[in-house]
Amino acid sequence: MIGKTNSEGRLVSVSEVQEILEERQKDGELGYEQTLAYEYTKKFNKLSRADAEKMKKELEALGLSEKLSLKVMEIMPVDVSQLKLILAMDKSRAPTEDTELAKIMEVVKSYSK
Repeated sequence: MIGKTNSEGRLVSVSEVQEILEERQKDGELGYEQTLAYEYTKKFNKLSRADAEKMKKELEALGLSEKLSLKVMEIMPVDVSQLKLILAMDKSRAPTEDTELAKIMEVVKSYSK
């Protein structure tokens, strides 16, 4: 709705969005934007909600922000060059060392299907 503000602003994983939209779909028909978001989650969700929560904690333990952790989980980079592009989103973040990149890639690979 126009003019309506979201009082609860929090970041969520793609798997959590999919679960939320599935619950709303049970209650009734989804709106246009919700349908598009649901189709996106069905197509690109690569993790279960439990795995997403575990992976997020592991990535945050390695020093990634919540936003970067969720973006890494959404994209699931296959190599270090993709990971570097994701990490470049955060301009305030210092350049990441190769050892840290390797640890992040290990986490990503452990959750890849």
